[in-house]
Amino acid sequence: MHDIDELIENVRQNERLALKFFEIERCILSIGRCDQFVSTLTKEVQNQFNVPYVWVNLINEAPLAHMVEALEKVAGLKDRVLFTRRGALLDTIGAGSKTVLVNTSIGRYWEVIPQAYRSVIGSLAISPLTIDGELVGLFCQGDADTSRYDPTTKDTFLLDQLAIKISICLSNVTAREKLEYLATRDSLTGLLNRRQLELMLEREFARSKAQERDLTAVFIDCDAFKSINDTLGHNCGDEVLEYIAKRLLKYVHKQGLAFRFAGDEFVFVMPGKSLSQALDIAESIHDYLQANPLRYKNNLVPITVSYGGASLLADAPANYKQLLKLADERLYDYKNNRKRSVPTKVFKFLNKIR
Repeated sequence: MHDIDELIENVRQNERLALKFFEIERCILSIGRCDQFVSTLTKEVQNQFNVPYVWVNLINEAPLAHMVEALEKVAGLKDRVLFTRRGALLDTIGAGSKTVLVNTSIGRYWEVIPQAYRSVIGSLAISPLTIDGELVGLFCQGDADTSRYDPTTKDTFLLDQLAIKISICLSNVTAREKLEYLATRDSLTGLLNRRQLELMLEREFARSKAQERDLTAVFIDCDAFKSINDTLGHNCGDEVLEYIAKRLLKYVHKQGLAFRFAGDEFVFVMPGKSLSQALDIAESIHDYLQANPLRYKNNLVPITVSYGGASLLADAPANYKQLLKLADERLYDYKNNRKRSVPTKVFKFLNKIR
């Protein structure tokens, strides 16, 4: 009789456990955004199984590279998602496809543990996440209790099944976000495209005008770009554009948005910033590029840029299109009307290697 009662209780426990796993699957299956996916997944596992520390490790390269920027901007995910080099994931999980349980030598796994958790975790469950058979991340659970994930006493079957479901959902989310990314980004530089510039600027112009705050747009283009392309080839031209785009992102990342407008023209938009503040940033980009030529094959290619800007409060444009037009006109005023020795440096270099 005792054995039957124990068997029935085990069945009921397994049923309750299965229901918890089903609830997690139900919550994550319909999510289309990666930030919501990570947030919902980690919170649901915490709530359903009373796990103190839950996070996801993702590789910072293809096929997830397009999600890094968006996820890093979400403050609430600081300790719930960690971007890690692929080698560290492979070192952690080994060649297997099963969940790894750890309750000794936790320091060996610090590279895949958020810094805030390292001093408190006593045991870990680390499950591999894959897309098309390739390791792309880890789903991690931690507890201060060293017996929680004891590899000598605990089975990983249900955790392995959960990791498979998470991988499927992650694959779906990645595919959706990849399509959205490709629709909104310039394929070469990764910057937002012209269509996104117009959509954002139209919305932000109306908002800034209603709130009586400034809004600034600045055009930047590469001096002598056609000559660089003609002399060194289009591959070099592409690298020049990527080089400028990376510097542009670095300077405006936390203050505004950067776009590739067309060809070698870029735009950055800064809500709440004055024209002088935005032009200071453009000048900083100019100075950096002038001081740091691009290394292309055996050459150091000098790069200089021109810029021009306009703002809502300084220029009182009637609409966002006029704001852009003013900025573009000032770019060409800058390019054509001032005495400049800098582009001459570029031409001299190109003439030298012809």
